[in-house]
Amino acid sequence: MLTFLCVLLTLPAAAAERLDTVVDKAARQVMSTFSLPAVAIAIVQDDHVVLARAYGVRESGKADPVNADTLFQIGSTTKAFTTTAMAMLVDEKKLDWDDPVRRHLPYFHINDPCADATVTLRDIVSHRSGVSRHDELWDDASFSREETIRRLGEAKLSHPIRTAWQYNNIMFIAAGEVVASASKMSWDDFMRSRIFEPLGMKHSQTRFVDWAPSDHALGHNWSHQTITLHPAAEDTTLGPAGAIKSSANDMAQWLRFQLADGMIDGKRLLSEAALNETRSPQMVLNVDKAARAINPFTHLQSYAMGWNTQDYRGELLISHGGAINGFRAQVALLPDRKTGVVIMTNIGRGFGIIALRNTLLDTLLHASPYDWNATYLAVENKSDDTAAVKRKEREAKRLPDAKPSHDLSSFAGAYSNPVYGEATVTIDNGALTFHWQRLQIPLTHENYDAFRATSEEDDIDEVVRFTLNAEGAVASMDVFGETFAKKI
Repeated sequence: MLTFLCVLLTLPAAAAERLDTVVDKAARQVMSTFSLPAVAIAIVQDDHVVLARAYGVRESGKADPVNADTLFQIGSTTKAFTTTAMAMLVDEKKLDWDDPVRRHLPYFHINDPCADATVTLRDIVSHRSGVSRHDELWDDASFSREETIRRLGEAKLSHPIRTAWQYNNIMFIAAGEVVASASKMSWDDFMRSRIFEPLGMKHSQTRFVDWAPSDHALGHNWSHQTITLHPAAEDTTLGPAGAIKSSANDMAQWLRFQLADGMIDGKRLLSEAALNETRSPQMVLNVDKAARAINPFTHLQSYAMGWNTQDYRGELLISHGGAINGFRAQVALLPDRKTGVVIMTNIGRGFGIIALRNTLLDTLLHASPYDWNATYLAVENKSDDTAAVKRKEREAKRLPDAKPSHDLSSFAGAYSNPVYGEATVTIDNGALTFHWQRLQIPLTHENYDAFRATSEEDDIDEVVRFTLNAEGAVASMDVFGETFAKKI
């Protein structure tokens, strides 16, 4: 057991001791059930840090422990930091939620005349732009933030603007560049000078270059019941959408600030109205029968701006999850109770910390017990089983005797796409290999002119389908949902 801080200013000694015991037991149970190398937890009530603690080890199989200052990657819980920065600039009249995006980023475009003419800041931070994710542009490439945004502008809409909720990290990268444009400093510098330093988040960081020398946990993969290290990956481009690294002690300060409606230690950094706008519902999310089966205490859910809002056991719950580089995070606020919880872990296995989050929320709400570990372990196992069945079905549909229409040499060559740029296909040891940016993936023949690019390390499982022109020559390939034209 690691490092722990328990400030008992609002709880009677007996109640605080009980909470301490409950947290210990719950953390150890979830770590055992879900094979989590480490868990970091912060709890805030009535503007006091009730608990900031970490359990486990930096690296699976080794003894070096984590503590309440150890950094974890918090993934998409970064998005609320970015919309909070925007809210600060709204207070300063430097932007408005309903500004056209191009008022701040002249190079921003959407590949649809209607959407391009009407898209606002509110649209891009509520995931309703009409553009699908295209995460490969930041995850597997070395494009700058501006270049990534420009390239997404060439992608066709998958839905008309404001008609569907489609999670999009690159739109949040654009939001961070709006912060930079309006504030005249980089998003990274804004985070440090306007949020981390005033809040006393002493160890938190945004830049990948600062990660290696810091006191940090190592990320891990979970696949086929096996834990392996996840190599640290450059995430500078992702920045405003998911690149903050923080600790239990620092995230406790973030909870205090959020629960105090924009104040910290008696100093107001942000108006209550501007902060509350980031939590106001923008897009209704579907809570279907399957969702109710695993969370019977939620009936309505919406996406705000960097936050999910929902009912939970009759209370308003504002939350968000994060997932990146073998880390997972959960941030949850019960604003009417002035209570919040942060949980971080260093493995790419997310259901366990949702179970722990709900267990701790139930404890803080004095709610009836519910076995969240069993519930979410069953959900995870079912998801794994479903994926395995789909893999078997896909394998059964392979037609190994359905040969390609041409010799492999005809598929090799250079290809181009306005969103993704240049890609090449080569022949290596008698088989095709797909090359794009950081990716170099062997292609396995499926049937006819369809091949599969699979790389667990890169989280890639894509069908690469080649098409012929009227003369019967290889003319293009489809991958990442886009068509790459073959260069003559």
